[in-house]
Amino acid sequence: MGSPLSPIIADIVLQDLENFALEKLNFTPPFYFRYVDDVVLAAPPTLFNYILNTFNSFHPRLQFTIEIAEEKKLSFLDVTLNLLGNHIICDWFHKPTFSGRYLNFFSQHPFCQKRGTVIGLFDRAFRLSHPIPVRNHQLKRRRIIDFSTDEIG
Repeated sequence: MGSPLSPIIADIVLQDLENFALEKLNFTPPFYFRYVDDVVLAAPPTLFNYILNTFNSFHPRLQFTIEIAEEKKLSFLDVTLNLLGNHIICDWFHKPTFSGRYLNFFSQHPFCQKRGTVIGLFDRAFRLSHPIPVRNHQLKRRRIIDFSTDEIG
Protein backbone atom coordinates (compact mmCIF):
# COMPACT_ATOMS: atom_id res chain seq x y z
CA MET A 1 0.00 0.00 0.00
CA GLY A 2 1.19 3.50 -0.75
CA SER A 3 3.63 2.42 -3.44
CA PRO A 4 3.19 3.92 -6.91
CA LEU A 5 3.28 0.34 -8.20
CA SER A 6 0.31 -0.82 -6.08
CA PRO A 7 -2.43 -0.05 -8.63
CA ILE A 8 -0.43 -1.67 -11.43
CA ILE A 9 0.27 -4.82 -9.41
CA ALA A 10 -3.36 -5.01 -8.29
CA ASP A 11 -4.51 -4.78 -11.92
CA ILE A 12 -2.07 -7.51 -12.98
CA VAL A 13 -3.30 -9.80 -10.18
CA LEU A 14 -6.94 -9.16 -11.12
CA GLN A 15 -6.22 -9.82 -14.80
CA ASP A 16 -4.61 -13.11 -13.80
CA LEU A 17 -7.57 -13.98 -11.58
CA GLU A 18 -9.97 -13.04 -14.39
CA ASN A 19 -8.19 -15.29 -16.90
CA PHE A 20 -8.03 -18.15 -14.38
CA ALA A 21 -11.73 -17.90 -13.50
CA LEU A 22 -13.03 -17.47 -17.06
CA GLU A 23 -10.98 -20.46 -18.29
CA LYS A 24 -12.22 -22.59 -15.40
CA LEU A 25 -15.89 -21.83 -16.09
CA ASN A 26 -17.49 -24.36 -18.41
CA PHE A 27 -19.36 -21.64 -20.35
CA THR A 28 -18.67 -18.21 -21.83
CA PRO A 29 -20.70 -15.41 -20.26
CA PRO A 30 -22.67 -13.52 -22.93
CA PHE A 31 -21.89 -10.24 -21.16
CA TYR A 32 -18.78 -9.62 -19.06
CA PHE A 33 -17.15 -6.38 -17.95
CA ARG A 34 -14.59 -5.60 -15.24
CA TYR A 35 -13.57 -2.21 -13.91
CA VAL A 36 -10.69 -2.48 -11.42
CA ASP A 37 -12.14 -4.99 -8.90
CA ASP A 38 -15.84 -4.73 -9.84
CA VAL A 39 -17.22 -7.31 -12.25
CA VAL A 40 -20.59 -7.45 -13.94
CA LEU A 41 -21.61 -10.48 -15.99
CA ALA A 42 -24.68 -12.23 -17.31
CA ALA A 43 -25.23 -15.88 -16.44
CA PRO A 44 -28.03 -18.36 -15.78
CA PRO A 45 -29.22 -18.15 -12.15
CA THR A 46 -28.38 -21.83 -11.59
CA LEU A 47 -24.67 -21.02 -12.08
CA PHE A 48 -24.40 -18.04 -9.68
CA ASN A 49 -22.88 -20.02 -6.80
CA TYR A 50 -20.56 -21.93 -9.14
CA ILE A 51 -19.26 -18.65 -10.63
CA LEU A 52 -18.79 -17.06 -7.20
CA ASN A 53 -16.93 -20.12 -5.90
CA THR A 54 -14.73 -20.15 -9.01
CA PHE A 55 -13.70 -16.51 -8.54
CA ASN A 56 -13.19 -17.03 -4.80
CA SER A 57 -11.00 -20.14 -5.30
CA PHE A 58 -8.10 -18.10 -6.68
CA HIS A 59 -6.70 -17.02 -3.30
CA PRO A 60 -8.12 -17.02 0.25
CA ARG A 61 -7.46 -13.27 0.65
CA LEU A 62 -9.31 -12.37 -2.56
CA GLN A 63 -12.98 -12.96 -1.88
CA PHE A 64 -15.78 -11.67 -4.06
CA THR A 65 -19.39 -11.03 -3.14
CA ILE A 66 -22.36 -11.29 -5.45
CA GLU A 67 -25.22 -8.93 -6.15
CA ILE A 68 -28.12 -10.34 -8.14
CA ALA A 69 -30.33 -8.21 -10.36
CA GLU A 70 -33.80 -7.46 -9.03
CA GLU A 71 -36.64 -6.77 -11.47
CA LYS A 72 -34.09 -6.96 -14.30
CA LYS A 73 -32.09 -4.03 -12.83
CA LEU A 74 -28.54 -4.09 -11.51
CA SER A 75 -26.47 -1.18 -10.19
CA PHE A 76 -22.84 -1.22 -11.27
CA LEU A 77 -20.53 1.67 -10.39
CA ASP A 78 -22.52 4.86 -11.26
CA VAL A 79 -24.88 3.11 -13.66
CA THR A 80 -28.09 1.13 -13.35
CA LEU A 81 -28.28 -1.56 -16.01
CA ASN A 82 -31.87 -2.31 -17.08
CA LEU A 83 -32.57 -5.39 -19.17
CA LEU A 84 -35.33 -4.64 -21.69
CA GLY A 85 -35.82 -7.55 -24.06
CA ASN A 86 -32.39 -8.24 -25.57
CA HIS A 87 -31.05 -4.77 -24.82
CA ILE A 88 -29.27 -3.27 -21.84
CA ILE A 89 -30.44 0.26 -21.12
CA CYS A 90 -28.23 2.38 -18.87
CA ASP A 91 -29.29 5.04 -16.40
CA TRP A 92 -27.48 7.29 -13.92
CA PHE A 93 -27.31 5.76 -10.44
CA HIS A 94 -26.80 7.13 -6.92
CA LYS A 95 -26.42 4.99 -3.81
CA PRO A 96 -29.17 5.38 -1.19
CA THR A 97 -26.61 7.12 1.05
CA PHE A 98 -25.94 9.81 -1.59
CA SER A 99 -26.26 13.24 0.05
CA GLY A 100 -26.40 15.38 -3.10
CA ARG A 101 -23.63 17.61 -1.76
CA TYR A 102 -20.89 18.82 -4.02
CA LEU A 103 -18.50 21.73 -4.04
CA ASN A 104 -19.94 24.87 -2.36
CA PHE A 105 -20.06 27.74 -4.84
CA PHE A 106 -18.91 30.23 -2.20
CA SER A 107 -15.85 28.17 -1.25
CA GLN A 108 -12.34 29.41 -2.04
CA HIS A 109 -11.85 26.91 -4.87
CA PRO A 110 -10.93 28.34 -8.28
CA PHE A 111 -13.91 29.05 -10.56
CA CYS A 112 -12.64 26.48 -13.09
CA GLN A 113 -13.11 23.71 -10.46
CA LYS A 114 -16.64 24.92 -9.68
CA ARG A 115 -17.49 25.00 -13.39
CA GLY A 116 -15.86 21.59 -13.84
CA THR A 117 -18.06 20.12 -11.09
CA VAL A 118 -21.23 21.22 -12.89
CA ILE A 119 -19.95 20.13 -16.31
CA GLY A 120 -18.96 16.75 -14.82
CA LEU A 121 -22.45 16.31 -13.37
CA PHE A 122 -24.10 17.01 -16.73
CA ASP A 123 -21.66 14.67 -18.49
CA ARG A 124 -22.41 11.86 -16.03
CA ALA A 125 -26.15 12.40 -16.17
CA PHE A 126 -26.38 12.40 -19.94
CA ARG A 127 -23.53 10.12 -21.02
CA LEU A 128 -24.43 7.40 -18.52
CA SER A 129 -28.12 7.44 -19.47
CA HIS A 130 -30.04 6.12 -22.41
CA PRO A 131 -31.45 9.08 -24.38
CA ILE A 132 -34.99 7.69 -24.53
CA PRO A 133 -37.29 8.82 -23.03
CA VAL A 134 -36.38 12.50 -23.29
CA ARG A 135 -38.29 13.13 -20.06
CA ASN A 136 -35.49 11.23 -18.29
CA HIS A 137 -32.98 13.88 -19.37
CA GLN A 138 -35.31 16.70 -18.34
CA LEU A 139 -35.61 15.19 -14.85
CA LYS A 140 -31.83 14.79 -14.58
CA ARG A 141 -31.28 18.40 -15.67
CA ARG A 142 -33.75 19.53 -12.99
CA ARG A 143 -32.00 17.37 -10.37
CA ILE A 144 -28.59 18.91 -11.18
CA ILE A 145 -30.03 22.42 -10.97
CA ASP A 146 -31.61 21.51 -7.62
CA PHE A 147 -28.21 20.26 -6.36
CA SER A 148 -26.67 23.58 -7.39
CA THR A 149 -29.30 25.78 -5.77
CA ASP A 150 -29.21 23.73 -2.55
CA GLU A 151 -25.52 24.56 -2.21
CA ILE A 152 -25.99 28.27 -3.03
CA GLY A 153 -29.23 28.85 -1.11
